[in-house]
Amino acid sequence: MEVFSLEIESSYLRDNPWKDPYRRKVVVLKAGEVDQAPGLLYLSGYFSTSLAQLNVDPISENMKERIERLVRNGSIRGVYLILPDTFTIFGGNQYLDSKIAGLYESFIMRELIPEMRDRFQISDFAVMGKSSGGYGALQLGSKYDFKGLAVHSPDVYFEYAYLPLFPKVIQTLRRVGNPRQYVEFYWSQQDRKKRDLMDALMIVGLSAFYSPGEDLMLPFDLETGKIDDEVWNHWLSLDPVRFLPERKDKLRGKHIYIDVGTKDEFHLQYGTRMVHKMLSSWDIQHLYEEFQGGHMNTSFRYDISLAYIINSINRNGQI
Repeated sequence: MEVFSLEIESSYLRDNPWKDPYRRKVVVLKAGEVDQAPGLLYLSGYFSTSLAQLNVDPISENMKERIERLVRNGSIRGVYLILPDTFTIFGGNQYLDSKIAGLYESFIMRELIPEMRDRFQISDFAVMGKSSGGYGALQLGSKYDFKGLAVHSPDVYFEYAYLPLFPKVIQTLRRVGNPRQYVEFYWSQQDRKKRDLMDALMIVGLSAFYSPGEDLMLPFDLETGKIDDEVWNHWLSLDPVRFLPERKDKLRGKHIYIDVGTKDEFHLQYGTRMVHKMLSSWDIQHLYEEFQGGHMNTSFRYDISLAYIINSINRNGQI
């Protein structure tokens, strides 16, 4: 396996309002038989970066070790795995263009993918992710010409995924003031992995990506907790169960893998089932699996999705 560490200077991220880095590191793993091997873009979940897939894991495997094993035992032939750093001051990314957080969809599709295509002579691309990364895989994969989508436990059906968190974070946010002040407060803390602090930052971050306009607007009133219908409806318009019907023709002919745990702590199994039912009703072929487990520590599922997506594309695009 060859490992390439690159840096892309992004014109789309240069003027992002929160001054997040516009020079972004990208690691590419070139494994196995790479003649006509697909490029697989991996999008991380919230509070992480794709580069974390290379971290040492003394109990399991990191992504480099996993792919080496899958190539060695013949489960996959070859792949270019693309790991971009898209971490933001909000703690994560939803892989959309945002006037508040930055133009990350444009960075990925107009800069990163063309750079990977030209540098490594990749003709076909697939996109993969879990949680927020799974949302990104659905969002980008249903909008652009990716040959495959590997979607793990995606953010979907926002009523179940996000609404239960709203009343939990209101008290934390009110102690600080407005959402902008909270971002500064969060990064001033030493115990940043406290669950209540992380939940509040995530809701602020989701607001940065989902709320309309150039102001950082929460989908609820911070004093009373009342849902702001205008802002919340804009969030809902970005929910896969809402936008996928408009994109179903873009999904036809793609290789699609979706899975979710039956005990997902964010209740994502319900929205994921809705996506599965929609795809089935449209006669869009896909592999859907539910497994006994929750939202965390599910990277063992990548054995299945990697083999399915990579091998499907390698079979000359035949489903």
